[in-house]
Amino acid sequence: MKNQVTIVANSKTGNVVTMKTITDKSTGEEREVGSVMVQSKALSGLSRLGRVSTRTAFLTLEADALEFLEDSLVDGAVLPIAGKIVIEETLKPYVKKNGDKQEPKINPTTKAVITYQGKPVYRNTYFTDDVNAVDVLLKDNASSDNDATE
Repeated sequence: MKNQVTIVANSKTGNVVTMKTITDKSTGEEREVGSVMVQSKALSGLSRLGRVSTRTAFLTLEADALEFLEDSLVDGAVLPIAGKIVIEETLKPYVKKNGDKQEPKINPTTKAVITYQGKPVYRNTYFTDDVNAVDVLLKDNASSDNDATE
């Protein structure tokens, strides 16, 4: 079974493309871009207990890219670009436009913050056209209930 990346409409608006204004950090220039949600589903944990794992990422596209992909941006359609959604765990949170920091990764059973070498772990996903890209997961050698693992 091939791990395909599909396009998903916004559940609130029904739109596939959500327009937003971004600011270039180096020039201060503002411009409109489109955000498109994509998902992939794959079997994981087959050496233990198999389950379907869903990964979600957002593509931010300039106007010319939106125009180029216009006919392909349909809810449920396969993204017409070869690639995959990759997980990247980091110790540095991203800061939202409003100044709020990203929430750390939480253990779903204990609700404790997952740590790596005593620091909170932050999980991000992104689409890449590098089909050989691998996940970057933080995992301490010394095991603890709150250490980062996958």
